[in-house]
Amino acid sequence: MRPKTIMAYRHAIMKNLTLFLVLFSTTLFAQDQTSYKERKSQVIGSLKDVTLVERGKHGLPKAIARLESNPQDEGALTYITNDLDNRHQSMFDFPGMALALCRYWDSFNEKQLKKIKRDLEKLAKSDKQGGEGFLGHGTENHATMMWSSAYLFGQLFPDARWANGMSSEELMADMKERLRKTFKNVYDHGYTEYLSTTYEVVMNFPVEILLEYAEDPEVKAIAEAFMLYKWSLLSLNNFDGTIMAPYARMNTQQDHLSDESYISATSYYNWLMWGWGPATANVKMNQFEDFQEASYTIFTALSGVEPPSVFFRIAGNDSGPFELKTSAASFGHHGSGVPHQMMRKVFRNKTYAIGTGNFRWVPGGDYADHDANGFNIVYQSPDRFNYINCFHPYWYSDGDEKDRTADTWYKGTNSPFQQTAHSKNTVITLFNVPEKDPWVNTPSASKWAWRDGHADNLIKRGMFRYPKSIDEKVEENGWIFLREGDTYIGIRPLKSYYEQTDLDGKGLDGFNIVKSDHAQTGFVFELGSKKESDSFKRFRRTIKKNRLSINWETMSVTYVDSQKEKLQIQYQEGLPIAHENEMPEHLTRKGIIGLAESIPLVKIKNKKDIGYRKWPMIESPSINMGDSTLKIIDGDTKITVNWQGSIPVINKN
Repeated sequence: MRPKTIMAYRHAIMKNLTLFLVLFSTTLFAQDQTSYKERKSQVIGSLKDVTLVERGKHGLPKAIARLESNPQDEGALTYITNDLDNRHQSMFDFPGMALALCRYWDSFNEKQLKKIKRDLEKLAKSDKQGGEGFLGHGTENHATMMWSSAYLFGQLFPDARWANGMSSEELMADMKERLRKTFKNVYDHGYTEYLSTTYEVVMNFPVEILLEYAEDPEVKAIAEAFMLYKWSLLSLNNFDGTIMAPYARMNTQQDHLSDESYISATSYYNWLMWGWGPATANVKMNQFEDFQEASYTIFTALSGVEPPSVFFRIAGNDSGPFELKTSAASFGHHGSGVPHQMMRKVFRNKTYAIGTGNFRWVPGGDYADHDANGFNIVYQSPDRFNYINCFHPYWYSDGDEKDRTADTWYKGTNSPFQQTAHSKNTVITLFNVPEKDPWVNTPSASKWAWRDGHADNLIKRGMFRYPKSIDEKVEENGWIFLREGDTYIGIRPLKSYYEQTDLDGKGLDGFNIVKSDHAQTGFVFELGSKKESDSFKRFRRTIKKNRLSINWETMSVTYVDSQKEKLQIQYQEGLPIAHENEMPEHLTRKGIIGLAESIPLVKIKNKKDIGYRKWPMIESPSINMGDSTLKIIDGDTKITVNWQGSIPVINKN
């Protein structure tokens, strides 16, 4: 061959090889159990020689991963033995200690086991004096870490002398009852750290460890019922590794960049479980050694508990299109929160998904209110960001708090002055911002301080952000059209707007921001795909002809989408308090008698949408939940969990 021909030939080979590797990676990391097992093996294998430098919650899973490769690893055994006896000790150490002892008991010598036992005996308490104990409560992820582990400590050391004076039998009975009562309440009305980008994984892995090693069949049933519910939520609300909104406790945004990036803890968990679709290859194994947020996922990689295959099928995009409704509760000790705080709608298709919700609010709020994400549109992409958010910056002041500015996008993004109508691939979201904050000094002055920069002049704005990496953008006839691959997105601002493309900082890097600075404003979103609409041009042409009517006097909007389906919304203002017969004690002490409603009147094809009190725990084609009963029926799989009695009854066919 001539030199140019040889070079062209080599170029063609390399191009085809690159394509093959991309396809191989996509196949390897598709949402199935085989890939899940391979990813688990990769994570554990990458840590077999990891250096144990960190103390506390991020070092222990790495030490256990070393034992997985070599159960006689003296360095790892010494590290684990001394883990509870250092100034960084915390509740995050308890699940790892339980796992290490349950799995590698015979690897520890007698002296090491006695030391661990003495350290644990001292920590059978609820305070943090002289070491953090495992008998407190805290938030929901705190409770599962402490109580699941404490039960196993009692099982491991039947003759221990616990600091609270209990025998091991009494300790196990206490922990069993705490878990039973809490998880039964969760089955009735949900929980508050719902699909958190940080804490969902932290809630799960301690219960996985309990499920694997508890000897009491009733405790196993309690743990399995909880995990079947959690796997249901995770698989239903997954789109290429991204959690669908709304979700709670958004301590940081979801991020699919592998280098020098703060990827949230549950994002790693989703990668391990389901993969990230086109972005799966962005994860590098060194992250599990270098990035603290990845440490929690190591526990799941170590777990001997494997979710049923039905969840891997549901997590995959091939299960779409389908609609999903779910509900979450406010916070309450032992799961005693108020039902129907967050009413969620999700539509999942093969190339995109939409998640929206409407909320009821603890007046003035707490972390579970202000750190929630209320809206996202997610699409297939290998890029760092594959989603759009939309909100009003109510919770953020215009003062000097660097994490609470009007452009703080990487934390919670929701507002009591945003209401949304959603049907399948179409959304209308409205904003109606009053002049003054209705919840001054409620429930506490410290919460109010976050907003005091605009107490008497709330920020009048509805806004959305979209990634700069989008493949194509067109503005015409008042619409903003975006295309990423074969996904088409139409966005219609309902009032004048402007776009900022030069903002930088966390939550702003990689995004353009569209803002509509009016007290009353809103947006219409409609999505399509190449399969549904053929070309991007045809998608735009069709949408521009769709009927849209707006009445700002009545705060109502009607839109007829490209499928000729009518969606109507009327904003309901005033934040009326809905009195609740049962309220968590921590709220009644503050004089709070109910939740404030921000629920619009919505009609879909002229039929009124269901009210929030009838909103289902889970409603989808494959998984449904209500009356403390979970039903998972998909093809050859039929799993039911009935928790109407004291202990859950699980049937699998």
